[in-house]
Amino acid sequence: MRPSATGGGYAPPIALTLGYCTLSMLFSDWSRSGRADLRMANDRNYYINGEEQLWRVAPGEAPRQYTEADGWKPLQIWGMGIASQDLNGDGFPEVFITSQGDNKLQTLANGAAQPTYHDIALKHGVTAQRPFIGGDVLPSTAWHPEFADVNNDGFVDLFITKGNVEAQPDYAKRDPSDLMLGQADGTFVEGAEAAGIVSYNHARGAALVDLNLDGMLGLVVVNRMTSATVWRNVGRSDAQQPAPMGHWIEVRLHQPAPNVDAIGAWVDVQVGDHTVAREVTVGGGHAGGQIGWLHTGLGTADSAQVRVHWPGGETGPWMTVRAGQFATIERGAAEVIPWVPGG
Repeated sequence: MRPSATGGGYAPPIALTLGYCTLSMLFSDWSRSGRADLRMANDRNYYINGEEQLWRVAPGEAPRQYTEADGWKPLQIWGMGIASQDLNGDGFPEVFITSQGDNKLQTLANGAAQPTYHDIALKHGVTAQRPFIGGDVLPSTAWHPEFADVNNDGFVDLFITKGNVEAQPDYAKRDPSDLMLGQADGTFVEGAEAAGIVSYNHARGAALVDLNLDGMLGLVVVNRMTSATVWRNVGRSDAQQPAPMGHWIEVRLHQPAPNVDAIGAWVDVQVGDHTVAREVTVGGGHAGGQIGWLHTGLGTADSAQVRVHWPGGETGPWMTVRAGQFATIERGAAEVIPWVPGG
């Protein structure tokens, strides 16, 4: 559904055919071309020929599904949720797709020339195909994935909600969610038990968000057939004296309406000789998501350089953001605007 030419509501909807059992969708500029295409995670359970999809969505053109002729490789899984993050520093987002059994971590094979992806989940230790604790050896059922730095060490982590559809006998019944902690070598290791978040609820959606504005990401999990769960991140201490495990910054973008949150922007955060590129998106995850402060862990660094590539192609200047600072970046500004919680 796209806005009408007059701006008074929406034009008639455009059918995306063939359509399958789509459980998650994400608009993302996978090629860094300035155009956000539409990625769909499709559960093949209801369609023998169902597969993952990527649609080219360009202004003034009818949406078109990428095919093998474009370099797209067919992928048939029980697609549940999508998350994207530039993990290798090449400026293009890797894509994590949840499924039943093996999950997929895809990276572009030949850069932005074609949407040709290959899987690197095993190499990076994020197949997460079975429960890591609890004694159940059957395959997992994964739902919402989300990338974020939960321990502020400067390496992106990955949270994955899990839980049996209901009572499928061929899949794990005791299937706790994963918290995969990013390492300096690009791999991930399980950290959910050490973090104290092991649960055997049938988890579905989630959000990693700084709920109390203390520089540490809390965790909200939406569960099936029971209440949602909220965990407070207390870092290296306890609930009486929370203490971050590393330095951090939180940035929010603002530009004129209608897209005031600058959805579609890319934010570069440079710490020393390491740069993390992050796309401002909504959607992707299954039954969960958020918009607001963009949190970045800095490790031991006392500041970061931040630059915004705004929607439409304008690139702002590098700006200094101090560790522990909340900062608003206005489009067209030369410096950040500090913000103090409660101020």
